[in-house]
Amino acid sequence: MALKNTLERLEGIETRIAAWSRSIALLGVLALLVVSGSTLLDVLLRWVANSPITGLNDINALAVPVVIAACFPLVVAMRHNISIRLLGQAIGPATTRWLDVFGAALLLLFVILVGWQLVLYTLELFRSNRTTWQLLVPVTPTWAAATAIVLLCVPIQLAAFATDLARAVSGASPRGPDEEDPVA
Repeated sequence: MALKNTLERLEGIETRIAAWSRSIALLGVLALLVVSGSTLLDVLLRWVANSPITGLNDINALAVPVVIAACFPLVVAMRHNISIRLLGQAIGPATTRWLDVFGAALLLLFVILVGWQLVLYTLELFRSNRTTWQLLVPVTPTWAAATAIVLLCVPIQLAAFATDLARAVSGASPRGPDEEDPVA
């Protein structure tokens, strides 16, 4: 009974995480639209008036890491990663649950490694005082924001791992390919 309550709480946490992850991704997509629109405007100004937007490439270079990183938490929270369900019926639900735990553990390890490498890269940018080419704007704050967003994926995936582990231990049915996403 306690394990069932734990599983229900973990699933509730996953649902809340997915909801705020969706907000982060929405901001990222809106920023991507701004980048796209400004690029389109730059192309039109070059064509019509032979006058590009000065420093736009620098501004876009600052925005793109954050835009890309903003989608990661939602992908992790909604479990939109690759999973192989082909053997699920043949090997049985118990083995499938433990394979889900194994996959969640591998993804957790991967997210930790990527986050760690981004921290190292951001520290290197800070130490070298790297700036954009034309406007000479420091790039460290942008990469720090992107790194922080990617590091948000660690607790998100930890919650997914804990949920899969609770499912495996309790014997609850494994997530199927037709099961609703945590944020439906």
